[in-house]
Amino acid sequence: MSYKVVTFGLSDVGLVRQNNEDVWDQVPTIRFFVLADGMGGHQAGEVAAKETVYHLCKLAQKKFNALNNPSLKESYQTLKNAIIQVNKLIYKMSRESIDLKGMGTTLCCLYFHNEGVIYGHVGDSRIYRLRGQKLEQLTKDHSLLCEMMDLGKIHEQQLPNFLYKNIITKAIGTELMVEPSIAITDFMNGDVFMMCTDGLSDLLSQKEMESILNHSSKTEEAVENLVKAAKNKGGYDNVTVVMLRVVKE
Repeated sequence: MSYKVVTFGLSDVGLVRQNNEDVWDQVPTIRFFVLADGMGGHQAGEVAAKETVYHLCKLAQKKFNALNNPSLKESYQTLKNAIIQVNKLIYKMSRESIDLKGMGTTLCCLYFHNEGVIYGHVGDSRIYRLRGQKLEQLTKDHSLLCEMMDLGKIHEQQLPNFLYKNIITKAIGTELMVEPSIAITDFMNGDVFMMCTDGLSDLLSQKEMESILNHSSKTEEAVENLVKAAKNKGGYDNVTVVMLRVVKE
């Protein structure tokens, strides 16, 4: 299928935070998209997110352009290696500056290959896919909450009172080595892939997101409505939503 990816993203500081530590970018020529949510004091989170997104875009562009018609498997390994390489770079930066000590960032990204979509993540920024009006979460958070749910130590009805739901178990830049979660899925004409930070997913349920997406006529409108809904529910964090619509040419 000959196709294009129609993209629209919006990043909002929210109603409480002073600065925006969410960053997203794209390399349209290779159909690569990335989002990061930084953490760390003295604006170090902002630095971690910006540097991660910048270097991953540069590295992905260099690596994928160097490959001649790569296979899906080759592309999978290329993306994984690029994330591991960028992690080492951010970790090194955090060790070389007192102001940046302990900084880190979440990361999620998508690469559209002709045979499928390769997606990767570290932390709790998420990737969803809307197909036929049904929203599906593709990524699984690297978080304490997720781990405890897997172990059966906490149940869904206890979620609102769980104090440590924002503790992530993996991040870019906090350790020398990181093992990103990478997977491959299919895509169809009309599919919508969505990347978002926890400023959205902490405040809106999957059902609420699905409803907003299905009642919005355009990609831009959907993104704006999601950000608005998160702010209406308190907007305690930066909110970033990036929507990618697959359109047959």
